[in-house]
Amino acid sequence: MTAATQHAPNSQTRTAAQASTIAAARSQARSEARRSTMNGWLTTLLVSLLLIAIWEVAADLALTRLGVMASPSAIIQSIAANPSLYFNAVSATAWVAMRGWFYGNLAAIFVAVVFVQLRAFESLFLRLALALFCLPLVAVNPLLQVTFDSDTAKVVLAALSVFFVTLVGTMLGLRSADGSPMTMVKAWGGRSLDSLWFVRLPSGIPAILTGLQIGAAAATLGAIFGEFIGAKAGIGVLLINGLMSLDLGRVWAVAVLATLMAAIPYGLFGLLRRWLTPWSAGISSAAAVSSGPRRSFAARSGRAFAYTVGSIVVILLAWYAYLAVFHLTPFVGKTPVDVFTYLVTSPTAAAKRSVIFEALGVTLVHSGIGYIAGLVIGVATAVAFVLFPVSERVFTPLAVALRSVPIIVLTPVLILALGRGLWGVVAIAAIVTFFPTLANTQAGLKRVPADAFTLMRSYDSSRMSTLWRLQLPYTLPSIFASARIAAPTAVLASTLAEWLATGDGLGHVIVNSRAHADYTGLWAAAAILTAVSLIFYSLVSWAERVVLARYAPSYNS
Repeated sequence: MTAATQHAPNSQTRTAAQASTIAAARSQARSEARRSTMNGWLTTLLVSLLLIAIWEVAADLALTRLGVMASPSAIIQSIAANPSLYFNAVSATAWVAMRGWFYGNLAAIFVAVVFVQLRAFESLFLRLALALFCLPLVAVNPLLQVTFDSDTAKVVLAALSVFFVTLVGTMLGLRSADGSPMTMVKAWGGRSLDSLWFVRLPSGIPAILTGLQIGAAAATLGAIFGEFIGAKAGIGVLLINGLMSLDLGRVWAVAVLATLMAAIPYGLFGLLRRWLTPWSAGISSAAAVSSGPRRSFAARSGRAFAYTVGSIVVILLAWYAYLAVFHLTPFVGKTPVDVFTYLVTSPTAAAKRSVIFEALGVTLVHSGIGYIAGLVIGVATAVAFVLFPVSERVFTPLAVALRSVPIIVLTPVLILALGRGLWGVVAIAAIVTFFPTLANTQAGLKRVPADAFTLMRSYDSSRMSTLWRLQLPYTLPSIFASARIAAPTAVLASTLAEWLATGDGLGHVIVNSRAHADYTGLWAAAAILTAVSLIFYSLVSWAERVVLARYAPSYNS
């Protein structure tokens, strides 16, 4: 018997033993994963019950007497006293929110694909999409009611609330495609559509689903706000009635139902993302580095200037097209020329500019402080969730609840607690900035490739060193995507809070103009606010390019 013959059974035995060891390790890993999941759900349930108990005690002791918050038992009693009223209201709002969510997300994903495939279209039309997102809801809602029937106006408002968040998230996901597969598709003669279908779309699914998660809450809020004018049924109508009658139980019953309407689809899409994309944390998101020649500074500046001018022309043409297509009367629909005359050439232009720009200064202070606070707290919370998974199970229900409660409910509470000045509005702006920042940053941290962690462990890297040197640089595109989304959101939230509580800033100017049928003033204030939001967004985009060029140069390729 030769040595090779003797060696063969031994080799087969070792192979069988190795296979058995691997199978046992996989079985143990699955058991540990199931045990960890069950522990997570149990922790979340226990923490939620503890928070409800604290809420009940605090409301009974002081908060209900101060007119701040109803207790859980009072909320249940309010719903049980008239269940059909709440069921009909939730059904009406949910139907509007679902249609707005569907159409807004469908349009956003389609536009994102076009923008990623055709960079020239992105350069020209992204600012138009951003301008739609930046339009103040306080001004848009009455204009939509004039343009469409009541039901369609609410659906459009919900779709607008969803559109831009999903657009940015989808573009981020499509551009996170692996560099090696993209290169392989090109090497085998694949076209741009082949790269999109086989590489970009699969790589973009996690980010797309994150956008759909956030969009569930945004659609609910848009649908409720759309019910403030002209609606006969819905959660928004119940909310207004509760506020006017000082029925604290009804107000907070509406808040809880709105929270559930947003939180349930958020959780379902989270489960769907984990089920559909278990591979998302095991791939790299480094795009292939472009081999094209680098343009000179003058050429890049000239190109940027040309696209900026083109974007402004596109926005102005869209403005005129809206007035022409929907046949708005000259009394309500104002052109860019009307706004220019109002602010520049009319005899009272100086006084009107003074009012608008003084109010703008107040709004910028409110939104700026809230934006920075929400961004920092959102990133810090996402990092804490990744470093300490138990904290995610404990605080995620509270974070989702805070973002899902309608702003019109949060505003009186925060104003009562913090006053009608600066800090009440800042808190509102911070809250609406916090949640998308948390969601996108958390998703980015979880998409770091497993092989990168293995490499860091091979160098005996500590947990904090791995976070600082690997996870945060890898997550910079997600963080900046959140920062871009949050920039105009903070401005819009500030105007809503100014309208609902403080009586200052551009939010108050817009509402006051509408109340006095000064539609030119309304359009002027809305145009100024939109322009400022666009500038705010552009500044964050510039910072993104500078930082990513240093720490993630392959991303922009």
